[in-house]
This record gives sequence, structure tokens and C-alpha cells, in this order.
Amino acid sequence: MTAQPIEPADPVEPADPVEPTDPVEPSGPVDPVDHRECAPEVAWTSGNVAEAFPGVCTPLGFSFMHGPVELALRAAFRDIGVFTDAQVYLPDRVEEQFWTAFAGRAAANMDQFRALADLTPGTSATAVERQLFGYVRPGTVDRNSYRRYPAIAVKAPRVVARLGARHDAHFAELRRWRGVALAGVPALDRDGCLRLIGDAQARFQEMMRLHFLASFVGNGVVEKLTELAGRVGGPRLTARLLSGVGSDENEVAADLWELAHGRLELAAFLSRHGYHGPHEGQLDSVSWRENPEPLHARLADYRAMGDASSRAPRRRSARQRTDRADAATELAAALPAYRRPSARLLVRLAGRFLALREQGKAGYLITFDVARAAARRLGALLVEAGVLGEAGDVFFLTAAELRGVDPTHSAAAVPARRAAYLERQGQRLPDGWCGVPEPIPVVSPGTGGPAAPPGTVLDGVGAGGGVVEGRARVIGDPEKAELDEGDLMVCEATDPSWLSLFVVVAGVVTDLGGMLSHGAIVARELGIPCVVGTRTGSRTIRDGQRIRVDGAHGTVELLD
Repeated sequence: MTAQPIEPADPVEPADPVEPTDPVEPSGPVDPVDHRECAPEVAWTSGNVAEAFPGVCTPLGFSFMHGPVELALRAAFRDIGVFTDAQVYLPDRVEEQFWTAFAGRAAANMDQFRALADLTPGTSATAVERQLFGYVRPGTVDRNSYRRYPAIAVKAPRVVARLGARHDAHFAELRRWRGVALAGVPALDRDGCLRLIGDAQARFQEMMRLHFLASFVGNGVVEKLTELAGRVGGPRLTARLLSGVGSDENEVAADLWELAHGRLELAAFLSRHGYHGPHEGQLDSVSWRENPEPLHARLADYRAMGDASSRAPRRRSARQRTDRADAATELAAALPAYRRPSARLLVRLAGRFLALREQGKAGYLITFDVARAAARRLGALLVEAGVLGEAGDVFFLTAAELRGVDPTHSAAAVPARRAAYLERQGQRLPDGWCGVPEPIPVVSPGTGGPAAPPGTVLDGVGAGGGVVEGRARVIGDPEKAELDEGDLMVCEATDPSWLSLFVVVAGVVTDLGGMLSHGAIVARELGIPCVVGTRTGSRTIRDGQRIRVDGAHGTVELLD
């Protein structure tokens, strides 16, 4: 039988924040980022979670994230009454975990998320599956339960009422802490590095706890607004209502523009946004703070537009805010007078929680940046001590192994783990599977399989922005992207390090994601057509091929 969360008993009062606890980690030669045993009936997906943590996990990266993410999710739903205190723990059995890694890549337990949705009012397993993963498996059935509703009625309103202020305060504290912590890293000894990594992990867990709460509340609000707007004006009106909300990434785009035009110093930009960078969802990546060179490659695109360009980020943001206000007016005008106040509240709440989703992502990337700085310092110290051959080897030991009295024994496993890591760069997980997956060889984007004939239509999730035709540029690595203004970007998924590309392109197509995924939110903020969740777009569309992207109806047509 598929693993389900334990059904709770009596309602309980909100508990204090959960202290981070160490994940159950294998040590020595055991592969810490792969599970080769799992009940064959348990369903998994690489969608959504792979967007948050794309690429291949190192042992340190996975051990930094795994326990805190699992505990944060469970604590978030305990806070609003869906779970009890007893359910906030890290299960030993992978079948009971909400997420894990197979062959080094992140995967989400579809059965656990559906079971969670069945306990939660205002949503359903089907809705959660569609919003989080971009599709719903055929034959699935909702099994909604009302058992937790009394506890939820007591706890949830109080938590939700305070959530925005708590989220803002924690994010502001993370920004302050990052500056202080990074300044002190060069003077840290081994114990100091380990303490700072532990501090970053605890802050990461709390940020994820708030992020899960904001995402859950936001999903429910967006679902209700989508249903209401869909009856009145269809997908296009819905997309307009979900745009122009403002987010941390709007500020990144605007500051990139200022940097490109000489009105902001690089040091100031890196102080504000240097925690971003290529492959930023992995702890071993190199942030802009460490290497700003990837930024320079994109600044020329910004300079070429000029101050008066309609594509300038602040002009785009202002345009989207105006369009969102107009859409809200259209929605209200189409409703009876008695329904207009609740509709306006829905629009306002949707904007607030969509912005919080992006703020939450920025928050956990801040903790990554501090943790990676401490890890690199620790790696250098272990090289000096003769434990490691090079500083980067530190990422191939788990947090528990690094905290050990003598990590020398564990260091013997580094060469095999590094070799497995490099091999996995050429593999990916299936979109969905049951039990243990068989990794699939990665095909260079835009080159795999037989060419699809003109007229082929790919279905996905319409994230908005209208219709556009143009040349597809299929991108696997944003650092190597070569784009002309008006190109259409096709990729597996995006994260904040892709932001500079959005300003150049005229449309976006992704394999992964749903209406509330990163690519969808950023595209709406910039007012460009976007279709997400095509599942095979980057492997079906050829680089250079002309395509038509319909961001309202969620289709991509191959033209030639």
C-alpha cells in the first residue's frame, strides 16, 4: 500500500519553531545521494522540486537540504493544523518522505503530496498535482478527509494573518545576516566553519517553513481567483490578474539595468544580489559574488536597449501593474455588486502571496551563499591539514562526516563520489515513475530524437502573455546562451540565475513547472508569452526552428 501521512488525533495548539535536526546520513563509501530501494508502487516525479534544486546534488548539498526541507514542510502544515506535532519528523523509510534524491537528482513523492492535499481544505490532490507538477496522472482519485478541519479552523487563521509580516521580517534578517557572516568567513577555523554551516542550515529550514506556508496559501488563493476569472474572461484575464505583482526578481532586473547603464556600482549590486548565480540551486555552485563574469556577458544586451526602450525592466513592471489594475476592474465590472469586494480581496491576496513565493526562493538562496562560503573555507583548511586533496572535495562529504572527530576515513570515499557526480551530469530522471527510477541519458537540448514535423503542437500550461512567433533558442546552460532580441527561449526549467535572459527574449517555453513556477511568474511580470510544463519541449523543438507560443491557451506550434 502507498505510504500515507499518519492520520492525526486531537487538535493541538501551535508549537514553537522546530529546531533543525540532522538528517539520517550514510557515511563512508555508501552513496549519500541515491536510493536504490523503494516500494515499487510509490509514485515519484522530478517536476517542481527539480526546478527548486536543479542539477546533481553533492553529498554536502543534499545533506544540507534534505532534513530541513522535510522537517520544514511538515512543520508548516503542523502550524496550520493539518499535521500534529508527532508528524514533524524525518522518516527513516524513503517511501514516507516527501522528497529525496535518486541518482543525485531531487525527486518529490507524489503520493505523499496527494495524501497531504486530501487532508487540507480549499484544495484537492488533483489541484496540487496540477499546480506543483504541471500535469495530473490519469486514473488518480481525490480522497478528501475532514478529520483535521476543527484543528485547522482554530490554528490556520492566526498563522495566515501573521504570515506576511513574519516572511518579510525573516527575509530582511537574512539579508542583514549574510553581510555580517560573509565578512567573518576568512577568519574562521574548522569549528567556526561548522557552526556557520549549521547556522545557515537552521535559517534555511525556517525560511523553507515560511516559504511552504506562503506557497500553500498562495496556491489556494490563485486557484480560487483562476476559477472566478476563468468564468468571466478566460485564461487571458487570469494571467493578467496574476502579473504585475512585484517581486525580488523585479528588483534584480532593475538593478541589472542600472548596472549596465553605469548608474550602479558592481560592489553595490553584488551586496544586494550576489547570492544569485549559475546553477544556484546547488550548494557547490559559484555565485555572482564569487565570480561576476556571467553577469558581464548579459550586460551588453541591456545596454543595447537604451533608456527609452519599452523593454526596460522598470517600464515593463509599470506596464504590468497598470494592466493588472485594468484586469481587476474588468473582473469587478463583470460580477454582481455583492461579489465585488471578495473578488478585489482575492486579487490583492494573490499578488501578495505570489511576491512572497519569489521572496522565499531568494531567502533560501541567501542561506546557500553563506553555507557555500563557509564550506569553501572549511575545504581549504582541510587541505592544509592533509585531509583533502583540494578544497572542492569538501562538497563530497556529508555534513555529519565533516562534523566527525576525524573525517579522514570518510575522505577516502571522495574519488568514487566525485566520479559518480560527473557521470550523473550526463543523466536525468524520468518525468515520473514508480519505485526506483532508471536514469535517462541527457540529450543536448534542441538536438535529441527525430525532428517533429511542422504543424506539431505541444501542450502545456498557459502562463499568459498572449501569442508570439519567432526563432526558438533551446538552452541548456544560461551562461552559454546566445540570444538576439525577439528570440524565444526554450529550456527544461528556469531559476533566478536565468533572469537576465528573460529581458532579451520575446517568449518562454519550459519542460517543467506549472502556473506558479519560476518561469511562469517572471514571464508574467515582464509581460511576455510563456508556456510551461510541456514536458518534452526542449527535446522536441530544434534550436533555430520557428515556433508559435500561445501563452493564453498553453500551446506551442512548430512552424518549420
